[in-house]
Amino acid sequence: HSAKDALECLEMAKYLFSGRLSIDIIFARPNQTLSKWVEEIRQILSVADDHISLYQLTLERGTQLWNQWNKGTITFPDSDVVADMFEVAIEEFSQAGFVQYEASNFARNGAVGKHNQAYWEGCQYIGVGPGAHGRFVPLFDNNEQQRDARIQTMEPEQWMTEVEQRGHGTRKATRQTSLEILEELLMLGMRTLAGIPIHVWQRHSGVVAFKEIFGKSQSVIELVSQEMIVLDENVLRTTEKGIRVADTIVTDLLIELHNHYTVQR
Repeated sequence: HSAKDALECLEMAKYLFSGRLSIDIIFARPNQTLSKWVEEIRQILSVADDHISLYQLTLERGTQLWNQWNKGTITFPDSDVVADMFEVAIEEFSQAGFVQYEASNFARNGAVGKHNQAYWEGCQYIGVGPGAHGRFVPLFDNNEQQRDARIQTMEPEQWMTEVEQRGHGTRKATRQTSLEILEELLMLGMRTLAGIPIHVWQRHSGVVAFKEIFGKSQSVIELVSQEMIVLDENVLRTTEKGIRVADTIVTDLLIELHNHYTVQR
């Protein structure tokens, strides 16, 4: 389909499902320039509803796109241009009334994505379909409360065959430790402006408070002083400034989390 087709489809969807439409945008595409990107953003905002998700294109080895890049038939924007693209998108979205409530998600009029909150808050969820992931405590688990990380078979035809033969397409099921659950909670929860409330953290950590793990870390203290994160008795979260470098912040927090659990052992 063409860009014109996509825009017409968005217009129709907005008319039919006003207030319930989200647009996914991929940037840093082959041969894309900053000026063209700005034009594209403004065109998208002219038809946008109240939610936008923004993703940088990931180049995967073995794909047709990878092969074209490897042969030199296409080029990608360099890292500085990509950073400028992200910054200008945030600025344009903000001027249109959108709030960056998660590292890749923007909403106005309170239209935040409810489905993804299960991931960000460390809740249980079931993954259904080829390649889907799930995190839940199995019902047949003899009242144990240990959670499984489950992955469905990736290939659609093979997944269908397994479902027909076995009743499910689960390729791998692994019991999660408390540390693994907390790692995921940090990696996903710290990508949101709401962050991780203490009651969500202690649901998986027991009675361990944030400051017990992170409060004495020099790198964390610096993040607080630089106004990149908020750390108190009630919440651990990024600021509007820090959410733009959430992945870097999470790396520091994961180190402190591992240090704490290593000492506990």
